Amino acid sequence: MAKIFTVLSGKGGVGKSTFCVNIALSLAEKGNKVLLIDGDIALRSLDLLLNLEENLVYDWSDIICNRCGKYAPILCYNDKIHLLPAPLEVPNILDVSSFKELVVSFASDYDFIFIDSPAGIGELQQVYALVSDQCIIVATPDNVSARSAYVSGNILVKSGIKEENLRLIINRFNEKAIKKGNFLNIDEIIDITYIRLLGIIPEEPNLMYSSVSRKRLSSRNDAKFAFNNVAGRILGKEIPLNL
Repeated sequence: MAKIFTVLSGKGGVGKSTFCVNIALSLAEKGNKVLLIDGDIALRSLDLLLNLEENLVYDWSDIICNRCGKYAPILCYNDKIHLLPAPLEVPNILDVSSFKELVVSFASDYDFIFIDSPAGIGELQQVYALVSDQCIIVATPDNVSARSAYVSGNILVKSGIKEENLRLIINRFNEKAIKKGNFLNIDEIIDITYIRLLGIIPEEPNLMYSSVSRKRLSSRNDAKFAFNNVAGRILGKEIPLNL
């Protein structure tokens, strides 16, 4: 049965969707089958990041509303990574129960399911979180993002998510800029967010476009190395939390 993750962020622009794609790539390279569910209704982007937009006909709202078969909306990036696209508007019958039924129906087909949530923490994000085994909050090393991650974590806990099921990804980490005092360091981010760290992803300009071009980052690339470490931790391996 698949382990289900929701990937969230308190504010937009932190690289949440790019994280979803690249953690799927790393897990797939280790032999795992991954379903990405785009939960960013109206602003969906995973089909673009995977270069699958021309194949999009149905979305997951069509399944919930019985407008198509269960597998009709699934888009295949390769044999290990599949995408369930987001609708352009929220279905009238969407609630925790209906969305959980949708997600669980795919659990036996995959090893991992990642739900890419829109930025912010509202009713929709809480629906996604409540059907998941763990929530991953993505933040960048600045005060605004760190504070929004802290607020997001608090809201999730109040909605019924256990603290031990929250994890933090520090994204776009630029060590040189941090040493100059332009951004927060790792300890400062953890002190602000109070969320257990899952991984640190270094700044990498080519990360967003590697999946579109299908030009894989070298295993020696710092960001690729970091994603492989995060994938290993998700798989239960004890890997030191460092760059």
